[in-house]
Amino acid sequence: MKRPKKDFSEFVRTKGLRLTEERLKLFEGVRRQRGHFNVDDLVRRLSQQGLKVSRDTVYRNIPILLEAGIIEQSFKTSRDTFYESAQYRKHHDHLFCRACGKVVEFNDPIIEKLQKKIAERFAFKVEFHCHQLMGLCKKCRK
Repeated sequence: MKRPKKDFSEFVRTKGLRLTEERLKLFEGVRRQRGHFNVDDLVRRLSQQGLKVSRDTVYRNIPILLEAGIIEQSFKTSRDTFYESAQYRKHHDHLFCRACGKVVEFNDPIIEKLQKKIAERFAFKVEFHCHQLMGLCKKCRK
């Protein structure tokens, strides 16, 4: 049985970093997140949960959380980057309305097969992909 906190602690130490109380609070808080979040959303949600973690700490630790596989980048907008907890995430892609910010998650086996085929054609090993389609939702087109 995997022990995520122990795994994260070991990961942080192998990077030569200190395992601070604030970093552990961030780790615990991020694992509880569901849905998409940006840094400001995360800081606010953690605060609501009674976990005081500074915005700077979150920004400094995003690369560590990504590399450790705790979170995954979900999609980007012209203003921000959004993430999801890897714990609850099943692979999916996104439609993003640039007017109202609506996000629609989807998974299409044809797209997945095509991506795999393209990677094989170029002898490329895909480790991660972030597929997002940007445009206007039905409501915003009116």
